[in-house]
Amino acid sequence: MTRFVCVLGGVALAALLAVPAVAAENKDIIDYRINLMKTLGEQASAMGKIAQGKVDNADNLAIHAEIIAMTAVAAKKAFEPKVVGGTSTQAVWDNWKDFNDRFTALEVAAKDVAAASKAGGMDAAKPKVGALFTCKSCHDIYRTKN
Repeated sequence: MTRFVCVLGGVALAALLAVPAVAAENKDIIDYRINLMKTLGEQASAMGKIAQGKVDNADNLAIHAEIIAMTAVAAKKAFEPKVVGGTSTQAVWDNWKDFNDRFTALEVAAKDVAAASKAGGMDAAKPKVGALFTCKSCHDIYRTKN
């Protein structure tokens, strides 16, 4: 009986020690997602300043759009682990196809803006920039209200 209690105690201790490791891993996943979403927001803000003529860096418009496209790809991958937390709701995984498709659409739109900017400058890209500013439509569904 003593041996059984020792084994059971060891299993219980191992389980308790594993919980903080899982919690830390989940926090890292959530923090990573937050960083990616902040990147999208910062790049969109920079593009907005350029498109509005507040900053004279029209040559950088394509670079910001390319960063958005790459970040959208990274974000899709970052949400594959089904870790609810941060500002993400369970709806992300309940409606995975829609959520994933929205990132794909953002990637495609960003690549379109980048290509237009490279080919025809600000005049060609400016009408397409609005397609990148759809954050609210996704946040309304997949982000908690703060």
